[in-house]
Amino acid sequence: MPGYHVHDIITVATGAVFAPVTGAALIVAGDSPQMACVYGGILFGAHLLSGVMFSPDLDLDSRIDHRWGPLYWIWRPYMWVLPHRSFWSHGLILPPLLRLVYFYLVVVGLMIATAWVLGRVGVAFPDYHQRVTRTLLGVARDYPRETYWFMMGFVSGGAVHSIADWLVTDGKHVLHHLGIRLSKDYTNHDRHHSHA
Repeated sequence: MPGYHVHDIITVATGAVFAPVTGAALIVAGDSPQMACVYGGILFGAHLLSGVMFSPDLDLDSRIDHRWGPLYWIWRPYMWVLPHRSFWSHGLILPPLLRLVYFYLVVVGLMIATAWVLGRVGVAFPDYHQRVTRTLLGVARDYPRETYWFMMGFVSGGAVHSIADWLVTDGKHVLHHLGIRLSKDYTNHDRHHSHA
């Protein structure tokens, strides 16, 4: 499987292709060039966010979860529950959305827990969890096309990672059956190494 830096290059390159192709297709379909540019930009940003920060490799202790800095621990339960490269982490459509929902639930859960703890000591904490939920639902309701292109980009960012893994793994098996052996070992391809 490709290493994390190769996955990053693939994410940026595919996003750089998908965005203008999407924009051009939208112009052909009748959207104004300005709106086509906006939707293509949203798709590109979501594609990068998904591929770089919400990578399928959050299902293992990797350089990806360490990109979250001191918040890397929020991905530990996700990593413990999902086997690496399972359908639930490396599938094409559902897994990127699952990571987004997981992140939302963790953030809202932390807000609720903080409010509860502070409430026990007599400190009032605003209902941020409700505000966040209302805001997200309001954005989806008021900006459906923008939301659609964000979701498309978010799904595509995770999907290109999974497809790259499949191509390398399956390609290696095909070459092996043809009698060609690759010397590159992709075992633990993206696990975190403290010395690197």
